[in-house]
Amino acid sequence: MGATARDRYVLFALGAATGSAVGLVLGALISFWLGDEAVDGLKRAFRHLLGRDQQPNFELFLQ
Repeated sequence: MGATARDRYVLFALGAATGSAVGLVLGALISFWLGDEAVDGLKRAFRHLLGRDQQPNFELFLQ
């Protein structure tokens, strides 16, 4: 008794919707508990880790 392609798509869609809803609720709760400054600091830290800083990398100018 195997799952059909439709069953797998429905299960994937339910998982994606559930994950999105949980992420939204957790993000709102963390933002509420920590405050705006802490959330802004976390955003900057993630941007820095991912290499998406809005400030130029001045070390590259020294080359």
